[in-house]
Amino acid sequence: MTYVKSSLMTIYISLGNLKSDAFEDFGSIEEKDKKAKEIIESMGGKMLSMYYTFGRYDFVVIIDMPSKEKLVKFLSIVAKHGTVRTETLETIPADMFYKIAKEV
Repeated sequence: MTYVKSSLMTIYISLGNLKSDAFEDFGSIEEKDKKAKEIIESMGGKMLSMYYTFGRYDFVVIIDMPSKEKLVKFLSIVAKHGTVRTETLETIPADMFYKIAKEV
């Protein structure tokens, strides 16, 4: 099994949907995504990857962020614009999970 090892920060997976307001200026969506990446980086984090998807969610963003507080701040800034709705998952490294499983 292959997986990406993280820095000492926590990796978060943000699942999102575009709200109707996002389509009013749909042509600038790339600029908005770049701005989100800049905000993450300004907080000491890193956008590891972003994908647009078919199905229940419109996009998936994988973020490496130094703290929960900074993640909440970032998500609050994004939410303030009213163009997306997100559900964010906190991850644990597979190695940590395997270690815990062996201890149980």
